[in-house]
Amino acid sequence: MPDVVLHEFPDRSACCQQLALDLAAVLRAALQQRERASLLLPGGSSPQALLPLLAAERLDWARVDLSPTDERWVPAAAAQSNYRLLGEGLPLARVLDPRQGAATLEQAAQRWQACLQHLQPFAAVLLGMGEDGHFASLFPDMPGLSAALDPQAAPAVLAALAPSEPRQRLSPNLAMLCHSRWLGLLAFGAAKRQLLEAPADLPLQALLGNGRQTVQVYWAP
Repeated sequence: MPDVVLHEFPDRSACCQQLALDLAAVLRAALQQRERASLLLPGGSSPQALLPLLAAERLDWARVDLSPTDERWVPAAAAQSNYRLLGEGLPLARVLDPRQGAATLEQAAQRWQACLQHLQPFAAVLLGMGEDGHFASLFPDMPGLSAALDPQAAPAVLAALAPSEPRQRLSPNLAMLCHSRWLGLLAFGAAKRQLLEAPADLPLQALLGNGRQTVQVYWAP
Protein backbone atom coordinates (compact mmCIF):
# COMPACT_ATOMS: atom_id res chain seq x y z
CA MET A 1 0.00 0.00 0.00
CA PRO A 2 1.50 3.38 -1.00
CA ASP A 3 0.28 5.06 2.20
CA VAL A 4 2.26 2.70 4.47
CA VAL A 5 5.98 2.26 5.14
CA LEU A 6 6.75 -0.83 7.22
CA HIS A 7 9.77 -0.80 9.53
CA GLU A 8 10.28 -4.39 10.72
CA PHE A 9 12.59 -5.34 13.61
CA PRO A 10 13.77 -8.65 15.09
CA ASP A 11 12.73 -7.69 18.63
CA ARG A 12 10.85 -5.02 20.54
CA SER A 13 13.95 -3.45 22.07
CA ALA A 14 15.46 -2.73 18.66
CA CYS A 15 12.12 -1.40 17.44
CA CYS A 16 11.75 1.06 20.32
CA GLN A 17 15.36 2.19 20.07
CA GLN A 18 15.02 3.08 16.39
CA LEU A 19 11.62 4.68 16.94
CA ALA A 20 13.05 6.88 19.69
CA LEU A 21 15.85 7.99 17.36
CA ASP A 22 13.42 8.73 14.54
CA LEU A 23 11.00 10.68 16.72
CA ALA A 24 13.84 12.70 18.21
CA ALA A 25 15.08 13.56 14.71
CA VAL A 26 11.61 14.73 13.70
CA LEU A 27 11.34 16.91 16.81
CA ARG A 28 14.81 18.40 16.35
CA ALA A 29 13.95 19.37 12.79
CA ALA A 30 10.69 20.95 13.94
CA LEU A 31 12.40 22.93 16.70
CA GLN A 32 14.90 24.30 14.21
CA GLN A 33 12.04 25.80 12.22
CA ARG A 34 9.76 27.07 14.97
CA GLU A 35 9.74 27.95 18.64
CA ARG A 36 7.75 24.93 19.82
CA ALA A 37 6.99 21.42 18.54
CA SER A 38 3.94 19.27 19.29
CA LEU A 39 4.06 15.53 19.87
CA LEU A 40 1.18 13.12 20.44
CA LEU A 41 1.97 9.73 21.98
CA PRO A 42 -0.23 6.75 22.88
CA GLY A 43 -0.84 5.15 26.23
CA GLY A 44 -1.20 1.43 26.78
CA SER A 45 1.46 -1.20 27.33
CA SER A 46 3.35 -1.21 24.00
CA PRO A 47 4.74 2.37 24.15
CA GLN A 48 5.94 2.17 27.76
CA ALA A 49 9.36 0.83 26.77
CA LEU A 50 9.70 3.75 24.34
CA LEU A 51 9.36 6.56 26.89
CA PRO A 52 12.68 6.16 28.77
CA LEU A 53 14.53 5.88 25.45
CA LEU A 54 12.86 9.01 24.17
CA ALA A 55 13.51 10.86 27.44
CA ALA A 56 17.22 10.07 27.08
CA GLU A 57 17.39 11.89 23.74
CA ARG A 58 19.08 15.29 23.95
CA LEU A 59 16.24 17.64 23.10
CA ASP A 60 15.00 20.94 24.44
CA TRP A 61 12.01 19.16 25.98
CA ALA A 62 10.76 22.39 27.56
CA ARG A 63 9.81 23.50 24.04
CA VAL A 64 7.82 20.35 23.30
CA ASP A 65 4.04 20.29 23.78
CA LEU A 66 3.16 16.68 24.57
CA SER A 67 -0.34 15.22 24.51
CA PRO A 68 -1.85 11.75 24.63
CA THR A 69 -3.42 10.51 21.40
CA ASP A 70 -6.50 9.69 23.49
CA GLU A 71 -7.57 9.57 27.10
CA ARG A 72 -9.81 7.67 29.47
CA TRP A 73 -12.39 9.71 31.39
CA VAL A 74 -10.73 9.12 34.76
CA PRO A 75 -9.00 11.51 37.17
CA ALA A 76 -5.66 12.80 35.92
CA ALA A 77 -3.81 11.00 38.71
CA ALA A 78 -5.54 7.64 38.13
CA ALA A 79 -3.45 4.64 37.14
CA GLN A 80 -5.39 4.35 33.85
CA SER A 81 -4.63 7.95 32.81
CA ASN A 82 -2.50 8.35 29.69
CA TYR A 83 -1.77 11.92 30.79
CA ARG A 84 -0.20 10.55 33.97
CA LEU A 85 1.78 7.94 32.01
CA LEU A 86 3.28 10.54 29.66
CA GLY A 87 3.96 13.02 32.44
CA GLU A 88 5.94 10.45 34.39
CA GLY A 89 7.77 9.22 31.29
CA LEU A 90 8.68 12.62 29.81
CA PRO A 91 8.59 15.02 32.76
CA LEU A 92 10.56 17.80 31.05
CA ALA A 93 7.99 18.29 28.30
CA ARG A 94 4.86 20.44 28.63
CA VAL A 95 2.22 17.73 29.00
CA LEU A 96 -1.34 18.71 28.10
CA ASP A 97 -4.19 17.28 30.15
CA PRO A 98 -7.11 16.34 27.87
CA ARG A 99 -9.53 17.01 30.72
CA GLN A 100 -8.70 20.75 30.60
CA GLY A 101 -10.45 21.21 33.96
CA ALA A 102 -13.82 20.25 32.43
CA ALA A 103 -16.73 18.96 34.48
CA THR A 104 -18.17 16.71 31.75
CA LEU A 105 -16.80 14.52 28.98
CA GLU A 106 -18.44 16.64 26.28
CA GLN A 107 -17.00 19.86 27.73
CA ALA A 108 -13.55 18.26 27.89
CA ALA A 109 -13.83 17.25 24.23
CA GLN A 110 -14.57 20.84 23.22
CA ARG A 111 -11.74 22.30 25.27
CA TRP A 112 -9.16 19.72 24.21
CA GLN A 113 -10.17 20.19 20.58
CA ALA A 114 -9.53 23.92 20.82
CA CYS A 115 -6.16 23.28 22.47
CA LEU A 116 -5.03 20.77 19.84
CA GLN A 117 -6.15 22.98 16.99
CA HIS A 118 -3.69 25.64 18.18
CA LEU A 119 -0.86 23.07 17.95
CA GLN A 120 -1.55 21.91 14.41
CA PRO A 121 0.04 20.78 12.28
CA PHE A 122 1.63 18.47 14.85
CA ALA A 123 5.31 17.70 14.45
CA ALA A 124 4.64 14.02 15.07
CA VAL A 125 1.79 11.70 16.02
CA LEU A 126 2.53 8.14 17.14
CA LEU A 127 -0.40 5.78 17.56
CA GLY A 128 -0.79 2.40 19.17
CA MET A 129 -3.32 -0.25 18.17
CA GLY A 130 -5.35 -3.00 19.76
CA GLU A 131 -5.91 -6.57 18.64
CA ASP A 132 -9.48 -5.55 17.81
CA GLY A 133 -8.14 -3.12 15.19
CA HIS A 134 -8.75 0.10 17.11
CA PHE A 135 -6.35 3.03 17.35
CA ALA A 136 -6.54 6.06 19.66
CA SER A 137 -10.02 5.51 21.16
CA LEU A 138 -11.75 4.77 17.87
CA PHE A 139 -13.18 1.31 18.47
CA PRO A 140 -15.01 -1.04 16.08
CA ASP A 141 -18.81 -0.61 16.18
CA MET A 142 -18.78 2.36 18.54
CA PRO A 143 -21.41 5.09 17.96
CA GLY A 144 -20.29 7.69 15.41
CA LEU A 145 -17.36 5.62 14.16
CA SER A 146 -17.95 6.21 10.46
CA ALA A 147 -17.85 9.99 10.84
CA ALA A 148 -14.83 9.76 13.16
CA LEU A 149 -12.89 7.80 10.51
CA ASP A 150 -13.65 10.19 7.65
CA PRO A 151 -10.24 11.63 6.67
CA GLN A 152 -11.94 14.60 4.97
CA ALA A 153 -13.94 15.60 8.07
CA ALA A 154 -13.14 18.72 10.06
CA PRO A 155 -10.42 17.95 12.64
CA ALA A 156 -12.18 17.38 15.95
CA VAL A 157 -12.11 15.70 19.35
CA LEU A 158 -15.04 13.48 20.24
CA ALA A 159 -16.48 11.63 23.19
CA ALA A 160 -15.76 7.97 22.45
CA LEU A 161 -17.02 4.71 23.91
CA ALA A 162 -14.77 1.70 24.57
CA PRO A 163 -16.02 -1.89 24.91
CA SER A 164 -14.38 -2.27 28.35
CA GLU A 165 -14.05 -0.13 31.47
CA PRO A 166 -13.34 2.69 31.77
CA ARG A 167 -15.67 2.97 28.78
CA GLN A 168 -15.88 6.74 28.45
CA ARG A 169 -12.98 8.11 26.42
CA LEU A 170 -11.74 11.22 24.63
CA SER A 171 -10.26 10.85 21.15
CA PRO A 172 -9.26 13.02 18.21
CA ASN A 173 -10.86 11.91 14.97
CA LEU A 174 -8.78 10.51 12.11
CA ALA A 175 -8.71 13.87 10.31
CA MET A 176 -7.09 15.57 13.31
CA LEU A 177 -4.56 12.78 13.82
CA CYS A 178 -3.55 13.00 10.15
CA HIS A 179 -2.89 16.75 10.46
CA SER A 180 0.73 16.00 11.34
CA ARG A 181 4.04 16.25 9.53
CA TRP A 182 4.90 12.70 10.65
CA LEU A 183 2.42 9.91 11.43
CA GLY A 184 3.47 6.60 12.96
CA LEU A 185 2.00 3.39 14.35
CA LEU A 186 3.67 1.07 16.87
CA ALA A 187 2.55 -2.57 16.89
CA PHE A 188 3.92 -5.71 18.53
CA GLY A 189 3.08 -9.37 18.00
CA ALA A 190 1.84 -11.78 15.36
CA ALA A 191 -1.84 -10.99 15.87
CA LYS A 192 -1.33 -7.30 15.13
CA ARG A 193 0.86 -8.12 12.12
CA GLN A 194 -2.03 -10.13 10.68
CA LEU A 195 -4.35 -7.18 11.15
CA LEU A 196 -1.88 -4.89 9.39
CA GLU A 197 -2.06 -7.13 6.32
CA ALA A 198 -5.76 -8.05 6.46
CA PRO A 199 -8.38 -6.35 4.26
CA ALA A 200 -10.77 -6.25 7.22
CA ASP A 201 -13.26 -3.44 7.73
CA LEU A 202 -11.68 -2.11 10.92
CA PRO A 203 -10.60 1.34 12.14
CA LEU A 204 -7.00 0.31 11.51
CA GLN A 205 -7.60 -0.02 7.77
CA ALA A 206 -9.08 3.49 7.68
CA LEU A 207 -5.85 4.77 9.24
CA LEU A 208 -3.56 2.86 6.90
CA GLY A 209 -5.51 3.93 3.83
CA ASN A 210 -6.30 7.46 4.93
CA GLY A 211 -5.11 8.97 1.63
CA ARG A 212 -3.70 12.08 3.33
CA GLN A 213 -0.60 11.10 5.24
CA THR A 214 1.90 8.24 4.95
CA VAL A 215 1.84 5.97 8.00
CA GLN A 216 5.22 4.83 9.32
CA VAL A 217 4.55 1.41 10.87
CA TYR A 218 7.05 0.08 13.42
CA TRP A 219 6.54 -3.63 14.10
CA ALA A 220 8.33 -6.34 16.06
CA PRO A 221 7.29 -9.85 17.18
